[in-house]
Amino acid sequence: MAGTNIEAFVIFQYSNGVGHLARCSTIARALGSIAHVTMFSGGRPIGGYLPPAGVDFVQLPAIRWGTAPDASAVPVDPGYTMAETDRMRSKLLVDGYLRLKPKIIVIEYFQFAPQRFGKTLDELFDVISRKQESPVVICATRTYPMRRWEADANAHAARINEQLRKHFSGVFHHADPKLFPLASLGPHLQSALSGVRVWQTGFVRRPVVQTGCSGRLAKGLLLTVGGGGPLGARLLVRWIKAAKAASSDLLPITAVCGPLMDVDDLKLVRAEQAENVAVHDWIANMDELIGSSRAIVCMGGGNTLVEALSLNKPVLAFAHDELPDQAFQVNALHAHGMLLRGDPSLSEREMTALMNRLLRFAPQHPIDCDGADRSLEIIRQLLEVSPQ
Repeated sequence: MAGTNIEAFVIFQYSNGVGHLARCSTIARALGSIAHVTMFSGGRPIGGYLPPAGVDFVQLPAIRWGTAPDASAVPVDPGYTMAETDRMRSKLLVDGYLRLKPKIIVIEYFQFAPQRFGKTLDELFDVISRKQESPVVICATRTYPMRRWEADANAHAARINEQLRKHFSGVFHHADPKLFPLASLGPHLQSALSGVRVWQTGFVRRPVVQTGCSGRLAKGLLLTVGGGGPLGARLLVRWIKAAKAASSDLLPITAVCGPLMDVDDLKLVRAEQAENVAVHDWIANMDELIGSSRAIVCMGGGNTLVEALSLNKPVLAFAHDELPDQAFQVNALHAHGMLLRGDPSLSEREMTALMNRLLRFAPQHPIDCDGADRSLEIIRQLLEVSPQ
């Protein structure tokens, strides 16, 4: 904590994957050099997860939601209503704010997807507005255009803009500006950000963990679906079948199911284990597997894409049909020559052909992954805190 008495909050929510958890953990780790950090997680607990050293972790009563456009948040614990869950979550945040008086609050994704937080943050913002000295409040977001299913996108953009101006000091856009300039996110997002301070920081990547594979020839194909889920299980089974028919230069095959995959789906994937096919329920740190693999097949979540591309790996990505941000990311990266693009509707023979193409594919550009450090420098400037 470098001898400071500054307090910082990082507040985030996830449901279908763990990218938000990974990014916010990395931001919390960076903030730890100037502040004591408390993370507030609204997603369900992840077994084996450890927060960064020196960072306090508060598990809010968890909520989840489906992938359909009109899905609403529901409590993970069925013994509570959504209203009761909101009240418990809100109380933990407000009590923490009044007790610790943070000077920095980073909230991921809010206001861009307020339904994912429900009423959790309403009272916190109300309390902040009544205080004489307001903290630096940052909205952290990633490569994500305005939701296309919004009934009135212009009105939605206007509401976001109003709330950002009212409650936030600015917005961190955690993406490489060369690959995802703000103009590429569409006119509605630009309208939402009109008159708001926006910093494009570069991607936020977990610190690279040095592994014993350095200097050794990378081999094999890594198949991973991030958090998991039913679609991830179905894709893993099809990918494994397709990979078995691919070039032997892609052997061995390693499949990682993810921490949010349920027991029945795990059984479905485990049934595909065979000679040269290993299936893991979850790997806490993927760097060793990514680094030692010749190529990666994954879905369209930002976390896996960034980590694989940062290690200069050939990637074949299949965007989740019902998550438009994944399609946006995969299409944009494909257009820049950064990866091969697949579609879940492809036949296994077509998937095999794409996997073979990975043997000759290389990303066209390096990517900027310094988002956590740049975020820290911006917050330092806003607080006028000198580097230690």
